[in-house]
Amino acid sequence: MKRIILPFLAVLLSFTLHAQPKAQEGTSDFQKTTQPTAIIDLPYPQAVVEKALDDYMAKKGYKGSDSKGYRVYRGYKLNNNESGNDLYYKIDRKDRRDKDNTTVYLVVGKNGEDIKARTGADNSSISGAAELLNDMVGSIDAYNLEVQITAQDDVMKKTQKKYDGLVEDQKDYEKKIKNLQDKLEQNKKDQDKQQLEVKKQSDIMDALKGKRKI
Repeated sequence: MKRIILPFLAVLLSFTLHAQPKAQEGTSDFQKTTQPTAIIDLPYPQAVVEKALDDYMAKKGYKGSDSKGYRVYRGYKLNNNESGNDLYYKIDRKDRRDKDNTTVYLVVGKNGEDIKARTGADNSSISGAAELLNDMVGSIDAYNLEVQITAQDDVMKKTQKKYDGLVEDQKDYEKKIKNLQDKLEQNKKDQDKQQLEVKKQSDIMDALKGKRKI
């Protein structure tokens, strides 16, 4: 049995590892210039990636700020660079019609560098940027899972609340039905009683008519 299970697990693990998103080195537009960029496609909504990235960087002690369409984290020590680097993240939907997949672009500058003023491409930090994006994948996946769990918890609470409401409605309906059944039973008794009264009054009427003189 073990001979069957172990190869299967190995194949499954291999598939999982190959399926994990990997960053690529490329270029992107940066403030009307073309800059070396680390790029990764992630199977998560844009809002989730934005919050997960902020959470990841916050845990490392860095707070981001927005600048011309980029999320910037300054002074990050990429590749143990003591002077630090400025990280410029751009997070977009992979496709405008696809809300569940997101592309992250990471442009790296030296601490305080005006990137758009470069006279040539600086590829010195691009591999480190790609490694940083790859390192984030697990954290973003975990964050996305927590988002899904929270959302599912809300769905469960809503469905449970609706079910509880239906149970309470049933109790109310059953109570109303019982009240109606009691009224129906009392009505039958009243009908029988009134029928006797009708018979009694009819007999009196017949007796009175019998006394008429012919």
